[in-house]
Amino acid sequence: MEALTTLDRAIRLQKVELFSDLDTELLALVASIAEQIEANEGVALVEQGGRLDALYVVLSGRIEMRRSGAIVFTVGPDETIGNWALFDRGPSVVTAVAAQDSWLLKIDREDFFDLLADHAEVSRELFQALFKRVRSLLAAGLGAGEASTASAETGS
Repeated sequence: MEALTTLDRAIRLQKVELFSDLDTELLALVASIAEQIEANEGVALVEQGGRLDALYVVLSGRIEMRRSGAIVFTVGPDETIGNWALFDRGPSVVTAVAAQDSWLLKIDREDFFDLLADHAEVSRELFQALFKRVRSLLAAGLGAGEASTASAETGS
């Protein structure tokens, strides 16, 4: 894969939920710190229990997410690895291994915080996106809970 321009990286990042609501200028700022990397088949990007200090966006290829050696799910183009890594220093709960030769965008946590320190407007937009995501997760969880309660009450 040839090297992507900042505009190309911004277009790919716009598909990521966390960045989807950023305007073009702010998206370009985030794209400017996104490093394009290659992961050859069999290479582990992240180890279970290890430090996860970057968000990855898959450009091409497939990444297997494994827990205790078993494949839990697979991540493909325009999907992400380490969604919370930019905000949380907790250890990875999975090992991420390239199932085939893959290209990714990598946004390092420290570079990301440097960007936020220099551009408060990015922080504001990202926090709105984060809270939107948390709200949707809570709503989905509440909806599932209501469905379970309804099933229990009806005996279904």
